[in-house]
Amino acid sequence: MAFFSTIFVVFFSLMASQNLSAGTNEEPEKPGIITPTPNPYENVVVPNDDLEEDDSFFLTNNQKYFESIVSPESTNVLLLGTEPSGFNFDTIMILNIDKVSKKVTVISLPRDIYIDYSDYVIDALRKTNPSYLKEKGMHRINAAPSIGQTIEYQKGVGRFNKPYVDFIADIIHEVFDIYINDYAYVKVKGFRNIVDYFGGVTVYVPVHMEYNDPYQDLNIYIEKGTQHLNGAQAEGYVRFRQGFDENGKFQNYGDIFRKNNQNRFIKAFISQHVTLKNLGRLSKIAELISSNINTSVKGWDSIVNYGALAEEALNNKYPIENYNLKFTDKFIDGSSYVLIETR
Repeated sequence: MAFFSTIFVVFFSLMASQNLSAGTNEEPEKPGIITPTPNPYENVVVPNDDLEEDDSFFLTNNQKYFESIVSPESTNVLLLGTEPSGFNFDTIMILNIDKVSKKVTVISLPRDIYIDYSDYVIDALRKTNPSYLKEKGMHRINAAPSIGQTIEYQKGVGRFNKPYVDFIADIIHEVFDIYINDYAYVKVKGFRNIVDYFGGVTVYVPVHMEYNDPYQDLNIYIEKGTQHLNGAQAEGYVRFRQGFDENGKFQNYGDIFRKNNQNRFIKAFISQHVTLKNLGRLSKIAELISSNINTSVKGWDSIVNYGALAEEALNNKYPIENYNLKFTDKFIDGSSYVLIETR
């Protein structure tokens, strides 16, 4: 139980590291298409409540990633997070734990991945909220949870009992052949709270980071070099992708730069805080989980299973690897997308 709690709060809090990048060069999306809140529409369609009886059902037009990323026997946890305004799902990450290869793999899905929806999904949208079909960025994967919520996907029958989670989990399974065993959703301020509880993180800062955005309540000022960051500074570190350098010149470093920092932070956090000394913090860690993270991992059996998995990962010193998707960038209908390499 203690091993589970320590690993759980560390691993699953890390998804917050991808929450909304600091700044954007694009016109803001309209919130109507990308809000996770329940939709107000009535008479919605549940596209696949008889999925097991209908083998022809697909969410996409046979969109398949070109290679297998994980083994079927491994465990996959979907990590979701929104930006502070609650409109964008800018964190879509999969934590893969493989007992056979004895490693942990972090799979980060770019928010702009193009999803080629099938007519089944398009028709369901047309019946529930046709205005979605005209929205900029509708086909981005970070809009998938909102689409699932709008059409009330698998309402009442989905394994997670949350349409927005069930929909994106099934999209990931269909496109990337990754079955989602569980999910974790870190609340907006959960990342800062968790980092502060563990006493901060020491990590290398590759450039001078300076950025201010009152709208997001975001103030970043971190000097270049190895630094010990508290919760607020750590949030700035993992969100920074553009801002002023040490000479006062504005620089746009981009999303790849941001992801590299996030991966560096993840490894630093785990190496510094997944330790036996944290076993004595069980009660406080459990409190952190309940107040900062929503998850499908509930019940004693699930806790025992993840506890055993976490203990094995610790004892065998599973390495943490990052999987880099193969993709190209492309503008479609005036919107930027990421096109994954397909079969």
